[in-house]
Amino acid sequence: MKHQKRNWLDIPSDVMENILNRIGIIDILENAQKVCTVWRKICKSPVLWRVINMNDILQLTSNISTIKLICKQAMDRSQGQLVDITLIHDYNAELFLYAAERSRQLRRLEITSCIVYGGLTTEAMMKFPLLEELNLYSVEISKEEIETVGRYCPMLKTLKVNGKVPLCSLDFPADEASNEIAIAIGQNLVGLRHLQLIGNKMTNFGLQVILDNCCHLEKLDLLACLYIDITGVLGKKCFEQIKHLKLPHDSLDGCLDYFKIVRETYYDDEDVPYVDTDFLLVDYVYISE
Repeated sequence: MKHQKRNWLDIPSDVMENILNRIGIIDILENAQKVCTVWRKICKSPVLWRVINMNDILQLTSNISTIKLICKQAMDRSQGQLVDITLIHDYNAELFLYAAERSRQLRRLEITSCIVYGGLTTEAMMKFPLLEELNLYSVEISKEEIETVGRYCPMLKTLKVNGKVPLCSLDFPADEASNEIAIAIGQNLVGLRHLQLIGNKMTNFGLQVILDNCCHLEKLDLLACLYIDITGVLGKKCFEQIKHLKLPHDSLDGCLDYFKIVRETYYDDEDVPYVDTDFLLVDYVYISE
């Protein structure tokens, strides 16, 4: 029997949208939309641009101007239907504000390994009323910004605020400011189900505030929170209240969402690199699978 040739142009547009939605941003931009006018029209459908991950765009180019342009075009093509965006490196500030103006249906926001000048900005966070997941990696967040998230993002269920991780005991003690973020989370984000605070400097007091107020917490990640002592009454409360608990001194090897980059930029007189064992930091940079 002769095989009947398939005419891809005869495939209904909704089916073609479903197919193209699985191939990723790069193939859409570099291949699919260049096939014909019909496919180009389909590639502009908002359905294909509801999820934007800058990790995908970086596989296409390393030019900052091009990356910004592509990301903005992708947001424009979503026509307000964007629900999930991952921003990385130093392109965040401009693109974050751009997304805030055009993405009121956003459910998931991830900002990774970079500087957001001026922080998350309370004005921008006020524009994500449907946000359910906020992931921050090596990005500062203030008490005021957490208060804004608590007020204007009532559906938030997952919060990750992860920074640099100390691999050895620290010589300097924690102070009152160390608990500021933990207290703000406990007082303003009482509906959280999943909280990850890898490398946070909070003490037992900050953790107590979280446990007392976030009664719906099911997953709590305290990896590398070295100022916490999970013993006695506090430890018992953690185990009784939290279904999935990661303790400060648990292994970091299970963090599959991270890529470890050890800073070994110190040199001796002979220009031979060595590791400063007194204070070694590891940056954890998110890698999208």
